Amino acid sequence: MADEWTAWLAKLGTDRLSLFNALFKSASIVDLSVLLEKGIPKYYSHPSLIIDRTATHEHDGYANQALLISEHTGTHVDAPYHMHADMVDATIERIKPDAIMGRCTVIDLSRRAWQPGERASLADLQAALDESGGRIEEGDVVLIHFGWMQYWTTSKDWGYYADNQPGFTEDVADYLIAKKVKAVGTDTAAVGTPVINRNAVGPCYFHEKVLKQHIYLIECLHQLHTLPAQCFFVAAPLKIANGSGSPIRALAIVL
Repeated sequence: MADEWTAWLAKLGTDRLSLFNALFKSASIVDLSVLLEKGIPKYYSHPSLIIDRTATHEHDGYANQALLISEHTGTHVDAPYHMHADMVDATIERIKPDAIMGRCTVIDLSRRAWQPGERASLADLQAALDESGGRIEEGDVVLIHFGWMQYWTTSKDWGYYADNQPGFTEDVADYLIAKKVKAVGTDTAAVGTPVINRNAVGPCYFHEKVLKQHIYLIECLHQLHTLPAQCFFVAAPLKIANGSGSPIRALAIVL
């Protein structure tokens, strides 16, 4: 296939790198990551994000900040080891560099006003896909938009975002496993987990079943409402020894 591509591009008077560069230059890049700043929402048992101005121009002649940050702070990805103690070889530094990069299908569920503890079903996903004309293929990154980022805030109400959220029914988890997607992301704090006032409403099939299949979970995604049904997703975790997850800079490339 590579030789066929090379021959085809040669007829056009270009090469793969030039074509890729031209496509990239013509694309729109959408930043899907939240800003890391004091007071952002967090899971109640996780440490707060601390950003300290360790060195300043006035005092030290240069600027440098120290961070105290959880592996699951802000926009981040979960490794299987996060929830599965027996998967010691599935920590974050061991995943492939392109594990959460690739063709992306975006599913918009935000037309419904989801309530804490509710579960979106496979029928909900299929209806949204039919409406948008999107399709899920093997190896896709699937991003699902609930409209939950409306609750993201650094004000005194910051706790509501992570302490409450909708999730998914088991048939959604089984469907995405069968489709052999590579990652699933949402604009909620925990993919698939229905939560009311910090209490999970029944099991989370995504952390129990999907993550165990080495399908990575991406959480706290921003600006999903700006994306078309299909785009390209790019992100990579930090190389953290024995990591259960990592903050990421998540980008959508829209052609």
